Amino acid sequence: MSQLTKGMYGTEFCQKGDIFGLHCGQMRSRDKITHNSGWYNRAGEKLGWGDLDAKDFERIARELEYGEYFIVLSEQDSYWKVDKEMVEAPGTDYVVEHAMYIIVAADLLFKVDKCGSERGAFFDFYGLTFHVLKKGKVERLVKEGRFSL
Repeated sequence: MSQLTKGMYGTEFCQKGDIFGLHCGQMRSRDKITHNSGWYNRAGEKLGWGDLDAKDFERIARELEYGEYFIVLSEQDSYWKVDKEMVEAPGTDYVVEHAMYIIVAADLLFKVDKCGSERGAFFDFYGLTFHVLKKGKVERLVKEGRFSL
C-alpha cells in the first residue's frame, strides 16, 4: 500500500493525518525553503500544501518509504496556474513539468534546475545537500525511478 495518498493531509480547515509531522496549510519561519508549496506523489495527486523548512525535508527523507517520491511544486504551479478541476490531481505529466524539489530518500534530495543554470551537481541550502537535477531529467526520475545528473 502506498504511503503517500491523495488528500492525506486534508485541507487547511479540516486537517487529517500528520505523517512526517506535516499539516495542511502549515507556516514555517526559520530555515523556510518553500512557501505555500503543493505536495504531490508520483501519480500527480496532491497530498497537501504549506511551507516546508529544512527540518521538514530531513524528516520526510528519513521516513519516506522505499519507492515513494515526495514532489514539491510552487504555490503558483500547485494552485493559481492549474485548472481548478485538476487542482487535487493534475497528474504525473503536470508534476514532472513543474517540480521544484523531489525527495526520494535521506541521501537523495533533488532541486530541479528550471532555468538551465551552470550550477554544479550539488546545491547546499540550510545545511541540506541537494542533487541538482536538470529539468529534462525529471521525467526519467519520476516515471522510471532512474536518474543521471
